[in-house]
Amino acid sequence: MFGLGRRRFLSLPMVIGAVVIGVVSGKAIFGPPLDEYWKKRLKEEAEEAQKRDASHN
Repeated sequence: MFGLGRRRFLSLPMVIGAVVIGVVSGKAIFGPPLDEYWKKRLKEEAEEAQKRDASHN
């Protein structure tokens, strides 16, 4: 019935290895652009907060 052609599941070390490879490669690919984005975003939000504080006083 279920899984007749597939008798074994993936082994745990194989799954853990795939997850580690995925995380490491994801950080290598997307890490620097995301860091740049968040630095820019936080800077813009800080500037907006200063403007709001200045206009309220």
